[in-house]
Amino acid sequence: MKYETSEIKKYIQIAKKKHKEGNLNQANEIYKKLINQKIYTFDLLISYGIFNREINNLEIAKKLFILSIRKYPSIVQPYLLLAEILRNENNINDALKTLYAAKKIEKSNSDINYNLSIIYKTIKSFKEAIISIDLAIKQKPKNQIYKILKADILTDLFQNEEAKELLTNLTLPKSSFLYFQREILISKIFINQNKYIKAEKVLLKLKKIFSKEKILYLNLSDLYFKNKELEKGILILKEGINKFPNFIPLMFNLGVMYRNFGLLELSIKTHIEILLKDQFNSNSFYELSTMYDFSNHSDILKKILNIEIENLSQVEKIYISFSKANLFHLKKDFEKSAHFLKIANEEKLKLQPSDLKSKLNRGQYYRNLEIEKIHNLDNKIDSNRYLFIVGMPRCGSTLLESILSINPEVKDMGEVFYLEESLLKTNNFLNVNKLYEEKVMLIGSQKKIYTDKNLFNFLYCPIIYNYFPNAKIIYCRRNPLDNILSIYRTNFLNQSFSSSLKDIAELYSYHLELMDEYKKRFSSIIYSYDHDKVIQNPKENIRSLINWLEWEWNDKYLSPQKSKRSVFTASSAQVRQKINSNSSFYWKKYEDLLKPISKQFLTCN
Repeated sequence: MKYETSEIKKYIQIAKKKHKEGNLNQANEIYKKLINQKIYTFDLLISYGIFNREINNLEIAKKLFILSIRKYPSIVQPYLLLAEILRNENNINDALKTLYAAKKIEKSNSDINYNLSIIYKTIKSFKEAIISIDLAIKQKPKNQIYKILKADILTDLFQNEEAKELLTNLTLPKSSFLYFQREILISKIFINQNKYIKAEKVLLKLKKIFSKEKILYLNLSDLYFKNKELEKGILILKEGINKFPNFIPLMFNLGVMYRNFGLLELSIKTHIEILLKDQFNSNSFYELSTMYDFSNHSDILKKILNIEIENLSQVEKIYISFSKANLFHLKKDFEKSAHFLKIANEEKLKLQPSDLKSKLNRGQYYRNLEIEKIHNLDNKIDSNRYLFIVGMPRCGSTLLESILSINPEVKDMGEVFYLEESLLKTNNFLNVNKLYEEKVMLIGSQKKIYTDKNLFNFLYCPIIYNYFPNAKIIYCRRNPLDNILSIYRTNFLNQSFSSSLKDIAELYSYHLELMDEYKKRFSSIIYSYDHDKVIQNPKENIRSLINWLEWEWNDKYLSPQKSKRSVFTASSAQVRQKINSNSSFYWKKYEDLLKPISKQFLTCN
């Protein structure tokens, strides 16, 4: 018996009521009976689609939204709903295509512009994100959600004061979720400004009001991670997991913190537990592939190697391909490893184009500064001594910083952006030292020597030489082809040049040229540290470095793996091992992959 349109509407309302009451099976049965009638009203397709989305039947939800688009192509709602699912699946290209199609129907729809802005923000196309959200705000100036998104984008751009002004002008009741979102962003601004104590106060205050918001535990753990307070981070994550045992992001953060804290067995155990709850978690697959041989979990190893990547979302394809590459590398099947490395990096470049040009332009700007415009600070004596470790990523710098951190007077700051942020904040180079020191003081350490391992500070050697009179630069190098291969094999999140062998090679050549020049210009403060020589003859080469620094020798410098310090780089697992040459000349295993760029580097080392 066919239902009339009025009856379909009546049953949809009953199904919605059952859904609201939590009677999901009854609601689903009503919807299925209506769908089986094959009278596809717009209300039925959208209502049943939303129902399936909310119970996480996303494939059915997508099919219903696609059907509603085919049946009712001039209504934008299903486009928006479909795009949201695609975005959450990291299927960015299809999500954008869906929203572009909706925009052709309604050019002035604020919700389309809002959703476009979210996607642009996700892929770090911040210029387009701002344009889209400004259009949405212009179309609906009273919409607070749009303004919160704009503040979020501004925060990503480190335009903190503008973001803060936008947020403080919002009038929101304390019990509302919008108030929660605003305060989260204010804590993010404090983190951007390295004001970690203020950020913690905001989040802990929110925790008292919104105790059931699991995202709070995630944000607190991110804060403690950035402030290198891993013990506090582990505690807050355990508290969160106790309350929300099925919230995977909390478990994932815990696994990462264990790894950086040097608790590799606990990290491996945590990621295995994640895979028991979410058997195709690509992030945990990747983490495990960087530190575990799966000797006790051959079933999981087989599962990863058998995953077909063609139907995965773009981000999943990247993580699974890197995982497969790591595992085939471990199995010494270098041909397959190279195959999956190419797939992973080609997909990464689609998401985020190479940032090579911006790095080269920055380097040339500081290289070409007229020296007479720089005023030496002969009379200034820093209260602190800074050691800038520079070079290319994966050059052996994590081992170097571990060696230096054996000195009890050293505070290892890791890969901080203090120098770059200080340069962006002022046009007067005379202020750079002061701005940098203010950031260092926020760490609250009583140490006298600080290591800054932002490797791309090699672009700013003229600034360091002229404006940091007590600073020294340790230039870290290794075999160029081993270095280039290691960069290409690493899933860097914020170095998009690393996905192109050609661009890695070009930047590597540029850094050699630049540092050869700077070693001549600033030779008194630059030490050339050769990673390959250190791992082949640790005692002689580490002693040479310690002598240059004018530190007292201690045999402990030969055992950096015993350091209890937390490590926050891609080498956090490897640095726990004794000094060894296991990765030397591995480039020869990938000769075919490296053939397009290898010739120019064969005589470099």
